[in-house]
Amino acid sequence: MKRQKRDRLARALTRGYQAGISGRPRENCPYHSLDARSYWLGGWRQAKEDRV
Repeated sequence: MKRQKRDRLARALTRGYQAGISGRPRENCPYHSLDARSYWLGGWRQAKEDRV
């Protein structure tokens, strides 16, 4: 069970990173659960830092 949860959160992180690299705004986060949303936003922030 824990492995599946980690995989889901890792996928949210990579999708957030991809969204940040492509220049999409952070309001377009598709996740509603707090954990997945925070991972998505973390990936988005990393991508924004990498673009600069």
